[in-house]
Amino acid sequence: MLARRRLSFEVPMELTRRSLITTALAAPQLRAAATPNWDLIRKEFPLKDGLLYMNAANIAPAPSSVWRQYLQTLGDFQADPSFQNREQYKTLAETVRARAARYLKTDAEEIAILRNTSEGNNLIAQGLRLKPGDEVLITAHNHPSNSDSWKLRTRQSGAVLVTAPVPIGARSPSELFDSLAQRVTPKTRVIAVSHFTNVTGLMYPVHGLAELARRHNAWLHVDGAQTFGWMNLDLHALGMDSFTGSMHKWPMGPLESGILYLKRERLEQVSPSILSHGYWTDDGKGIRRFELLGQRDDPRLKAMERTFDFLETLGPAAIEARARFLADRLRKALGNLPGAEVRGSGDPALTGPVIKVNFPGKDLKALHDRLWARLALAVALTPAGEASGIRFSPHIYNTPKEIETIAAAL
Repeated sequence: MLARRRLSFEVPMELTRRSLITTALAAPQLRAAATPNWDLIRKEFPLKDGLLYMNAANIAPAPSSVWRQYLQTLGDFQADPSFQNREQYKTLAETVRARAARYLKTDAEEIAILRNTSEGNNLIAQGLRLKPGDEVLITAHNHPSNSDSWKLRTRQSGAVLVTAPVPIGARSPSELFDSLAQRVTPKTRVIAVSHFTNVTGLMYPVHGLAELARRHNAWLHVDGAQTFGWMNLDLHALGMDSFTGSMHKWPMGPLESGILYLKRERLEQVSPSILSHGYWTDDGKGIRRFELLGQRDDPRLKAMERTFDFLETLGPAAIEARARFLADRLRKALGNLPGAEVRGSGDPALTGPVIKVNFPGKDLKALHDRLWARLALAVALTPAGEASGIRFSPHIYNTPKEIETIAAAL
């Protein structure tokens, strides 16, 4: 049995940037050449003792400063749900919008606060205007929210869905680029991709695809669920028209919280798919019209703010460096195992902290179950097909020692 760490739900009166994690990171004795103390940071996560959790591509745990803040704010909300008390959330929403924009290097008026990536993907698919004969180009490894949504939308509009196969063994970004570029036609209106696939951990060359889309007067939509949070992103520089991300994955934030980036000059080309109170007022203008979803879990905004505190304290460059360090170490350890086939080349332009390893000839389901039973190793499984294998997605709370333990067991 896993030992459950004893958790305290009492929240300090002043849980601000001077909280435990921030104070620890700021202390000179706990930093070396501006490098965070990762062992100390690990202690901020309430993971059970003995659990080897390597599934950030699905859900990442939130640090104590985030989930405790959420519980405190939720308690305040329930104790006083008056209009007067809830007025604070209007200001808080604008604070979170600005923080997300700063972190992603965009403008606040281009950021909508949503519930997750899936909601954002569907909003774009349903909100763009398509007509019979238009073509929507996706990849075979898009997340269902970025493929099934387009399948439905093209059926509704009479448009055509074109699916590009994924060159799983790609050795360069150009192979991924070409797999899409050769399928672009004068009828292509949308190109929708996963920035970094959750299936095999391949990184699509978004900047090049943005230029391709502009040349053909097409819209580039990017599902950023697997890059937002660990990768140091500059959305303006990447050039896509829209981008979605979830807080509960790599940003290590609260559940049911996410963002939509919509390029300012493209804003009027997307209609909201849900209308609620405020749409025909000033609340329904600009990017905020995509947030009118009825009553929201307002206390979650405070947890989102704390998440950006945590991310910015560490710094996006340091987070990416740590994530890549752990991924490279794990990739090499898995690649040295007899009979193991690690997907991807390991080129930083193609890969990141989502690693798929196949064991041809082995019962993957049985192996996956044994790893959980013996090690309490939490990973994801694709039992069959061209992308079969066990998926590891380590994050900053993981350690080199855990990687050694996994390699030894395998």
